[in-house]
Amino acid sequence: MGLLIVALSLFSVVRATSLYEVGDSNGWTTTVGLDYYKTWSSSKTFYVGDVLIFQYNKTFHNVMEVSFQDFESCNPNSPLTTYHSQYEPVILNRTGHYYFICGLPGHCESGQKLDVLVMPASLENTTPIIQPNNASSSNPSPKPLEDPLEVLPVDDATIATLPYNAGSSLCVWSGLSMLSSVLLQALVFL
Repeated sequence: MGLLIVALSLFSVVRATSLYEVGDSNGWTTTVGLDYYKTWSSSKTFYVGDVLIFQYNKTFHNVMEVSFQDFESCNPNSPLTTYHSQYEPVILNRTGHYYFICGLPGHCESGQKLDVLVMPASLENTTPIIQPNNASSSNPSPKPLEDPLEVLPVDDATIATLPYNAGSSLCVWSGLSMLSSVLLQALVFL
């Protein structure tokens, strides 16, 4: 009976990490309009352990995690965290809202802000998922000269460059999944 409880508890936490390229092929920029990131995030379901990947030109942008009040007022003066690299992975390690803005003057006000609601991990996704870019090949938008950005594909090589976090490692989740499966099979044969 003890093995059954352990197996079921392990199985209930097994969920693969999803990687989301913020803004898809547009990346993190001011050139997409006021509601772009709101629409982008509302079309997805984020879970604890998922990873947001911000891609931007660090000459023109940054990423700041801020409070709700600072998000609403576009106030960059009291960030919770500030990121400055061109390829920024952010692990969503808790439930609730995460609020992100670009802290450069005028950028948040022009729509470079993101509200992400993170749900508890569930069994809905049990395999690794890499969210595809949703770029339309029929009518590609030209890249503006003032904001050059090359959006990198999220592939095995890109994943290998992310900082190691055992709590969100795909190997850890895969190992837990296999262990719980073996324990459940052993219980069936007892």
